[in-house]
Amino acid sequence: MTVSRRGVLRSAAAVLPAMVIGGALPGAASAATRATRWQVFPVTPGSSAWYRFSRISFAPNGTAKALGTVDYFVDGPMGPIQRDPLVWSFDGRGWSASGFAANTRPLDGITVTGAADAWAVGEKWDQAQMLDVPQLLRWDGTAWAESMAGAESFARPRQVSGTGSDVWVVGTARQSVDVPAVVRRNGSGWAPVSLPSTLGTAGLLTVQVVAANDVWVAGSGSARRSLVMRWNGSSWTVLPAPFGTAVGQVTSLLVKGGQCWAAGSATSRGTVAVWNGSAWSARNPASSSVSEVTQLAAYGTTEVWVAGAGVTLQRWNGSAWARAEGPSAAPLTVGALATGPDGALWVAGSEETSSSSSYFFAKLPTAA
Repeated sequence: MTVSRRGVLRSAAAVLPAMVIGGALPGAASAATRATRWQVFPVTPGSSAWYRFSRISFAPNGTAKALGTVDYFVDGPMGPIQRDPLVWSFDGRGWSASGFAANTRPLDGITVTGAADAWAVGEKWDQAQMLDVPQLLRWDGTAWAESMAGAESFARPRQVSGTGSDVWVVGTARQSVDVPAVVRRNGSGWAPVSLPSTLGTAGLLTVQVVAANDVWVAGSGSARRSLVMRWNGSSWTVLPAPFGTAVGQVTSLLVKGGQCWAAGSATSRGTVAVWNGSAWSARNPASSSVSEVTQLAAYGTTEVWVAGAGVTLQRWNGSAWARAEGPSAAPLTVGALATGPDGALWVAGSEETSSSSSYFFAKLPTAA
């Protein structure tokens, strides 16, 4: 049986309300006594299909978009697997899914800058050239439209971040996969951002725009060492490698409380470090099975939560890592983490049992 993309999206499109499950987080006494509970929003793919989640981004008014994919078998349960990009939209009550143009590849990044303004980046298949080409998409509140003017230098845009009208995209340039590229929205189009002449070869993988004069960019630099840079509105500062001399890369950033958290991998192990303004301090999750930390999110004044490849959901409680109680006791695969404008923590992922998988968004409201 052929599973159509339209059928998959139709079954996924309903706005589903939340269910309240679970209990207070374990760990320190202050966490155990919280009156907060997870609110779970189930989402259901069509027949013979499954979801993967990668990013969540919130607008200041509390609406949001999440990025991921729908995978399904083509021409029967033993046929080839097709993976298409999906975007889920949150209207304050529930989540609904929709797709992109048929030639769009699974996308890498998304940022929501307003109630009717969002950006997504990645690649699409160009039938005339018979290859993948870069794609920057803008949501205007009604539909997604391509917006590449001024960003033609990209070979592959990897991540996007913005606040208000200030939107940045990072990735690699067309000349070589080792040539970094950054563009910034200038109102009607994109303009290249000059990078430090000492940067050399680098792969830029993530960006966080805190303000127009406070932008953090990270990835992998020379000698394949972890890389973090900061833009102060007029010039760049290249920080010391957060993971030292180890071969590694930074795939996620979190700037909070005057600190920058950098997460990724070093020597094939999940790695986290914190910059206090003058030096990095290691904050590596305890489990040796963590191969890469791909997601960081703040919760409350002291906690930072992480997820990624091989990561059991964990939280930093201000002094040490502790296992974090998720929205279900069953084994979870968490694909995305984010902090809402009200301080609530959001996760998107799946619950795995011996016979089935179920998919959800879940919200942990702020502590009273």
